[in-house]
Amino acid sequence: MKRQPHHFAFFLGVLLLTTASTEAQELKTEFLGTQQGFSHIAKTTANGVTTILISGQVGLADGADAPAATLAEQAEIAFTNVVKRVEQAGASAEDIVKTTVFIKDIDPEKVQTVGRAQAKVLQLDPPRAATWVGVTGLVFPSLLVEVEATAVVAAED
Repeated sequence: MKRQPHHFAFFLGVLLLTTASTEAQELKTEFLGTQQGFSHIAKTTANGVTTILISGQVGLADGADAPAATLAEQAEIAFTNVVKRVEQAGASAEDIVKTTVFIKDIDPEKVQTVGRAQAKVLQLDPPRAATWVGVTGLVFPSLLVEVEATAVVAAED
């Protein structure tokens, strides 16, 4: 039996009509916590999902003039700052899906130290996706660790 060409045209028309009637939601981006030429938070919403990107947070506590003295202290403060920024964007630590950790002059002992701080502050089970990177330095010589994060939540109505 020979196929009629109009069947294909009908199928193609239905496909195009269905695709055209599906409205794509507008992409909306806002930047929060802007200071010194960058934003701590980029918050992008589209199609019912909000993705939150947290710029690198370091071991400098709010109001402090200098970073904490030890790697353990800096790491705990950096992860605490990540949580504060995620909350500032309207999410929670539970919404974090990935972290990127930069450790100055990385070695196994430093990885364990920062890992303990991460577990203590974030308390995420199961653990989230992560990338750990050794670096020779950060923006200021006294900084020992920096943490970035990505969180994902359902968009607010």
